[in-house]
Amino acid sequence: MRPKTMTVVFAVLAVAACGGVTGTHTDPVRHADAVRHTGASRSASTADHMNTANHGGPAGYGRPAGHPDGVRHADTIRYVSVRGCSHPQQWLPSPCGKWRLITHGGERRELADARITPLDDRGRRVEQSVAPIEVSGNGRHIAYFRKSDNRLVVREVGGKVHAMAVDALPAGFGMLDMTLMLSQDGTRLAVVYDEERKESTRVYDTTSGNLLWTAPWDVEFLGFSGDGGELMAQRKDDYLITDLYVFGPRGGLLHRKPLGEDYDVGPYALAADGTTAAVVTHQRDHVTIVVYDLTSGRITTRVPVRVKGLHTVAWTGSAQITVHDHHTKGKAPTRVRVLQVDTVTKKVTTREAYTILSDSISFESCGG
Repeated sequence: MRPKTMTVVFAVLAVAACGGVTGTHTDPVRHADAVRHTGASRSASTADHMNTANHGGPAGYGRPAGHPDGVRHADTIRYVSVRGCSHPQQWLPSPCGKWRLITHGGERRELADARITPLDDRGRRVEQSVAPIEVSGNGRHIAYFRKSDNRLVVREVGGKVHAMAVDALPAGFGMLDMTLMLSQDGTRLAVVYDEERKESTRVYDTTSGNLLWTAPWDVEFLGFSGDGGELMAQRKDDYLITDLYVFGPRGGLLHRKPLGEDYDVGPYALAADGTTAAVVTHQRDHVTIVVYDLTSGRITTRVPVRVKGLHTVAWTGSAQITVHDHHTKGKAPTRVRVLQVDTVTKKVTTREAYTILSDSISFESCGG
């Protein structure tokens, strides 16, 4: 899981891993910088807003026959990106066009109803910034702000769009004043507000759009557990991480685990059981995934991994952790390698590797 900093990228490529863990975008603003929705909610149809680009299939995400839930793995989202355009009056590129959805089957599709440029708390465009967007770990849901009415919505791969409650974007808040975190299966959406706002984190049901529960504002949330039932958080003391927390469905504290390690740690992930945490530790050139039992505080296993730029970890099975390793050219990530770690056998295998569209100034990949 990852803490999200939904600010923008300028000269470098911005990256965030989907499914609840995030990358840092280089922008002076903290969690985000500004928007507020106005107008009534309007559902968007697949035919109108999710268009196929550069492939020969039908427009939008259809319902392929012969699959139990109508969605093939090949149609799920691998990553989304937006390209940058240069302007004579600006020394940095701005996002332009539409969000591109790259599927696991290699198709490129457009998400036409999603904002690419955020609004501030007065409804003004924040130029050269990228609006928040989040992909679920399984690549079947995507959360974004809808252009027609600035509502926060979650779209299912397959076409249904669900608007979240109006208070997901409180009055006086901008779109970049928040971080979006979807659960692995996309059924839960956490909205984490800039800590300076002292606004409780809100968790929504992505089908109904209703508020399910809230959690304290004064910790840094890292993402959902593997089944979406809990939220993991951390607290820092003088920039050193001192404690891990797990909050339950009613926002109550279930676990608190002081970290005894005296070296760099992170990113993190919480298993579906809500008590098993994976913490990545860094000592010199050695990267190790350490698995904790938060009930006993005991380390249950350590698995060394060889990565160039470890970005996110996520529990994708009872004993399986998926790792996203970003390869870069200069400061810009250009290629993603996805590893699967078996915490029982300690075997590490490469599931896939892919290259990011070269004109991207911001992208978000599926974390599962």
